Formats: sequence, C-alpha cells, structure tokens
Amino acid sequence: MLSDTTFSGIVKFLETAKNYRVRAIIGLRVGEKTYIAKDSNELGRMFIIYNRYAKSQTQSARIEELLNQEFESISHPPIYYLPGQKEYFQAMVQYFGKSPETIATASDFKGFELKTNGNFTYDLRSSQTLYNGSDDFFVKLLENEKEYYARLKHEIELVKKFKFESYFHTVKRIVDIAKRNGVEIGPGRGSVVGSLLAYRLGITKVDPAKFGLLFERFLNEGRRDYPDIDLDVEDIQRQRLINVLRNEFGNVYNISAFATMPEKILKQYGPLADYLSDIPVQRTTHAAGVIISTTPLKVPLVPGTETIEWDMKDLEKLGYTKFDILGLKTLTVLKELREESKESKKIAQNPHLTRILNVNPDLFYQMLLELQNSEEGKKTYKYISAGFTDNIFQLDSFIAKQVVRDLKPATFEELVMAISLNRPGPIKAGITKEIRQLKLHKTFKFNIPQLKETYGFPIYQEQVMKIAMELAGLTSVQADELRKAIAKKDMGKVKETYEMLTRKLTELYGSEGKELSRVILTLGEYAFNKSHAVAYAHITYFMAYFKVNYPTLFYDVYLKYDTTILPTAVYNLQALGYTVSPPKLNIGAIVDRKNKQLREHIYTLPLYVVPGMSLEKSRNLQSQTFESFEEFVEKSGLSLSTVEVLIKIGAFDGLFESRRKAIQKLRSLRSGINPEVVKIGSKLFGKVLQKEEVKTEDDWERTQMEYDILKIAFTIPTKAENFLAPYSLAYALELPLGVHVTVKAGFGTDGKSVFKAHMPDGEYTLIYPNTYELGKLRVDYVLDEEPLKSEISKSTSGRGYERIVLPSKEVIQNARPIKNSFKTLFVKEVDRSVNA
Repeated sequence: MLSDTTFSGIVKFLETAKNYRVRAIIGLRVGEKTYIAKDSNELGRMFIIYNRYAKSQTQSARIEELLNQEFESISHPPIYYLPGQKEYFQAMVQYFGKSPETIATASDFKGFELKTNGNFTYDLRSSQTLYNGSDDFFVKLLENEKEYYARLKHEIELVKKFKFESYFHTVKRIVDIAKRNGVEIGPGRGSVVGSLLAYRLGITKVDPAKFGLLFERFLNEGRRDYPDIDLDVEDIQRQRLINVLRNEFGNVYNISAFATMPEKILKQYGPLADYLSDIPVQRTTHAAGVIISTTPLKVPLVPGTETIEWDMKDLEKLGYTKFDILGLKTLTVLKELREESKESKKIAQNPHLTRILNVNPDLFYQMLLELQNSEEGKKTYKYISAGFTDNIFQLDSFIAKQVVRDLKPATFEELVMAISLNRPGPIKAGITKEIRQLKLHKTFKFNIPQLKETYGFPIYQEQVMKIAMELAGLTSVQADELRKAIAKKDMGKVKETYEMLTRKLTELYGSEGKELSRVILTLGEYAFNKSHAVAYAHITYFMAYFKVNYPTLFYDVYLKYDTTILPTAVYNLQALGYTVSPPKLNIGAIVDRKNKQLREHIYTLPLYVVPGMSLEKSRNLQSQTFESFEEFVEKSGLSLSTVEVLIKIGAFDGLFESRRKAIQKLRSLRSGINPEVVKIGSKLFGKVLQKEEVKTEDDWERTQMEYDILKIAFTIPTKAENFLAPYSLAYALELPLGVHVTVKAGFGTDGKSVFKAHMPDGEYTLIYPNTYELGKLRVDYVLDEEPLKSEISKSTSGRGYERIVLPSKEVIQNARPIKNSFKTLFVKEVDRSVNA
C-alpha cells in the first residue's frame, strides 16, 4: 500500500507493482490515518475531495470529515524505507534537514492484516477529449487549394489515417483564440513548419513549399503517437492566454515537473548517488506544457492550483496529449517594435517599411523576402556578417558571432544556415571555415542538387532524408529512421538501410558518392532541423533589422522587458556612434543647449532602467513638467531614496553643478531645514548653525556612483586618448582588438566608453578583453589567411598605431580586421614613419 499525503507518485507506484507482480493499494494519508481507495471509482471520488478541500490547512478538518464518511482507513504509521534502504532514507533526512516524527519498520507490520475488501484495480487511463471541428473542414480546405493540391491532399490523408484531426483542430482553435485576444503567435517552431496543412490552417506563418521544407520530417507513415506542434507566444501574455483557453475549453491544466538533488550535492553521497539521483525533491511546473480537454479529467491537482500532480512522463504513459505553449520574450519585443514603428516620425519617412508594418499581422513574416532587398535590408546582412549580433535572437553568443563572420550571410537562405550551425560542434569540426572557403571559391563540397543551398554540405536533417528518398529510393519511414539513428549515433537498427544508401550513392557518383555517405554519417549528429531554422530565422532577421537601422527604438523597447542587458545596450549604441546619457526629467530650469544634429547622436536612457522604477511610473513622470527640483521631490510620488538614485546617475546634472550638492539639497528638504533661512539667520545673529561645506565630486566619483547603481557608467573618469579601436567595438564584436585606455580609480576608459578595470591608475594598451601592457603601444594583427575587403576596417586616427600583417608579410597600415582567427601582438616601439 502506498500511503502518501499527495497523489504525485501513484502512477510510478502502480507501474512498479505491476513489474514485480505485486497487488498495489492506493492510500491518501491525512493526519494519522491512511484512507484506502478500493477501486477506480473510489479513487476518482478521492481525487474530487482532495482537489476541492486540500487547498489549505484551514480546510483540513473538512477533508478529514468527508474522507471518514466515504472511505475505510488504517491508523498504522507508514514505512519510509524497505529493508536494505535505511542509508538512502537517512541521506534524504540529512538533505531536507528534518525527519518524520514516527517511523515504522517492516518488523512493525508482523501479523498485520488489512481487513478492507476490494478489487484494488485502478484505471488511470486518459479521459481527455480534444476539440472536434466540422467534418468537412479539411474538405473545404482542399477544395480551395490552388498551388500545392497534391501535397496538401497527401498531408490531409495521412492526418486522417492516424486520426489526428482533433489534434489539429485543437491547435488551430488555440491559435485562433490567441489572435482574437491580441496575443502574438510566432511564425512556427520545430518540424511542424514543414507542414503545408499547418500553414494553410494558420498554425504556422511560413510557406514550407517556398523553402523546400519536408512534411515527412514532421509526420510520416512510421509515426503512431501525436506529432508535436509547439506554439511560441509573447511571454507577458502567456498566462492570460492560458486563462482565456481555460474559459473556452473548460479544462486546461498545467503539468508538474520534479527536480532532483543538484549534482554537486549528489557527489557528497558517494555510492548512494545513483539511487538518490532518481528521487524527486522539489515540485515545479512544466515550463510550456498544458493538458487541454473539452470534458473534465479524473486527475489529482496540486492543492490550490490548476496543476496536475503527475509529470509529463506519467501523463504520456496514461495516454494524455500535451500542448506546448512557450513564452518567448523576443516575440514580445518584436511585436512592440512593430507597433512603436507605426508611431515613429523617422520610420514614417520610409514608405517601403511603413507598408510592410501595416500588412495583416499573419502576412508580416512573408514580407521579409521583399524587405531584405532594400538598402536597409542589405545593411542588416552586412552588420550581421560582422558579428554585430548582441541581443539578436539566436545569434546572441560568442559562438554565433564566429559562425556569421565565417559564413557572411548575404541572403535569407544563408542566414538559415548560420542559425543551423550555431553550436559548438560545427565550429570544432571546422565546418563553418570550410563553407567559408567554398563560398569564396564558388564551389561545392558535393555537387548534388539536394545540397546546393548549403555549398554541398549536409547541414539539414531534411537534406539527409531527401538524399535517402530521392537518390537511394528509401521510403519516408526509412529515411526518418536513418536520420534519427545518425543523430543518436545508434546505427545498429538501420545498418542495412545505411548500406543501401552507401551502395546507391556509390552507383550514382562513384567515390564521391561513397565519401558523401561517410560524411553524412560523421556529420549527421550536427544536422539541424531546417523547418525550425527557417521559422526562427524570420524572427532573427527582423530583430537585426530594427537594431541596425533603428537602434534607439530597438533598445527603448528591449530595455522595457529586460534591463539586465543595459551594459550591452550602452556599448552597442556607442559602437554605432551614439553618446549615451543618463535619464532626463522635464524640469523647467533644465535647458538642452545641444544643437539638433548633436542631439540626434545622443541616446538618453529611459527612466525605466532605474532600479525600482516601474514602466508605468516612468511614463507618468516623463509626461509631466515640473517647475523646480523642490516641486519634483514634492509631487513626483517617488521615495527620497529613489530621488537620490536619480541624482547619483546624473538625472539632475542640468540643475546642479555637483551631485553632492544635489544630495545635500535633497537631505535638507527631507529634514525640513531651509538653507536660505540658515543663511539669513547667520547674517542677523552670527553663526548659529554650522554650514556643511560640500566639495564638488571628481569625475571618477560620478563614474563610481553610476556604476554602483546601474552596473554601467557614462561619466568618463579621467581624460583619455585612444588611437586604436573603440572599446565599444571590441566589446560588441568580441574580437581581440587593441584599445588605448586610461585607468582611474578602478575604471578604464578610451575616452568614450567606461568599464571596470582592476589595474593601477595609468595609461595602458588593452587587447580585448583583459590583456594589458603599460603605455600607448602599437598593435599588429597577424592573419593566417587573406582577408576580404569587407573584413578590413580602417582606423580613423591615421596615427600608425595599428596595422594588419598578411600571411605574405605585407602590411596594411592604419587598419584592423573584422574577422575570426587572428593574433593581436603588442609592438613596443611606434614607428612614426608609417604615417606616410
């Protein structure tokens, strides 16, 4: 008998009992009693009582009353471990730091007889029902198909054959409900993007036929369980959508997930670790999955929640179908970028983009192919190819920057390839470097039609399947099994299939075909789902487009939803030539004396980057005008500590010559002492109150104030002159570029950017990120291959402090490389003659 305070473990308990051919009895322990469910009906009734009354301690009496009325019980304390398991139990007690008050052992049950009679069989199989649309739903869809009738017919026939209609109906209804409620749905996720049926239903927004995507990667004759159709939604709207779905379907539940002991702690238990690693120690909620049903479910819920107590593995064993609805922050940002763009005066001057922004939202992603051909579209690819991809979806990592600098994507197809190779494996295997060379020489590794889009490399899983189906004559089932086996490095089951592939490729292409089959096997583990990459590349491109062409708008929006990227935002804006200044407030005495042209190159941080400042409050403050600092303190509604934070980051620099004096002013307002009254009193009666002398802070002190609050600073701590690359450029590209910096009080600066530097005060030459030499030195960038013209960036100083050394030993003066794979060397003496 299982005696537990929840029903979380009953599925695994019943499965284990079945494996050992032991009769299993399910009991619910409340207080000192264990209430017994004799069969499925009683267990279902127990679920109902538990779900309704186990919400809080205050209702414990009610649940005991109902259980006493309906169920038999025993009062014997439970066993917490079986013979030979005491060490495991003691380890758990040590981990949790507490032990049950009463612990029974197996010997305590000698002579025990359960007097309850019942069949003790439990049927927990799924009671889930999915939404069913009209019977002629697919018929009408097919009748209206003009472009790809045969393909759509094939897909519908397969869906009907496996009786997956209700699954597709349910997913479509989820998407329709989301649209009706203004919740953004992504262009698609995973292999479903290869389905024309999903596209025609509006579940995905990418035409699979245009991108050569394969339905068989999503669904083929060999599949028997439901396919996965995962939906990305804007993260801030996910919970609202779940609530709406609950109202529409009636039964929508979250799914439990269980965490085990952290690996570090497990190691402390030595030989016990393997056993303990499978024991759940904490309940969480599945990040994306929900169970949806049009009829009530017979399941236990976590008290006080809408979460089923079982995890996904248990639910799948019982026949439940989950729907993954994932919150994606990037969709939230991209949606707002589109909305804000419609209000932008600058974007209003771009009729091409304005038209695209105003199309039906379902058609937005389809406009990418048109947008990429504009001047701004081409500029976007140029910046991506340089590795300027911080805060860009799917490309925001050091590895991604290496990939795009090798591949130099200039078309959407190449961007898809870059996303697919954005993993450590392809980099280590040298795939991106080889593709770079193939692209430069306009040649192919294997010159066959199925690999033409990737320079003859088998990059996509769909390519492997197409080669197997179209060249080797394998069925879609065989091709999919081969793909899976290669990815898992488990070729045992498909050995004959692989030999058939090798034989056929050798017949067609000779030794090159045999080599191709070997490469498919060795590189197959890196093969990526093209359908997924194509969908996500749409999001990637639009995010990059806004960042490159409208960077201030991009970061205004992005920072609303993630202020942790503030340092990255500052350096990237500085790399684009912007001066970043602290937030500003509308106070009458503050005058902006900068001319219009200069203001256009200044990015003023929004107020909502200030810790503790809500978006709503920042909007409210920036829509108001205050006559004076005193009025702001009185009427802003901010705490005095928040006003002090604003002073320290420079929001009132236009009012006060010193931030210390501004803080003194604030404190005098706080204490109620008027400095003017003190001044008059001193003149009339002598020095009655000692006036505190306030020294104007040094620049480095302002730097420290800003950094302490925002983890980034704008005030240059000391004068600096840089004749090498800007620090912000080295940061944004993550390249080992040389930078002349001056260090003061733990902060380094190149005269434009500020960063933490744990070095003594002085002038240094920095090779990014953290190699320093004292003094203003020259640097050589030593290349192991000839750079492209686009990979050479000319120095603006023209002072001869940096140069590129080519493999031929030829030198390009006053230049730095924007590429992978080069060495940066300090040169101790500056040869001034190079200025010529």
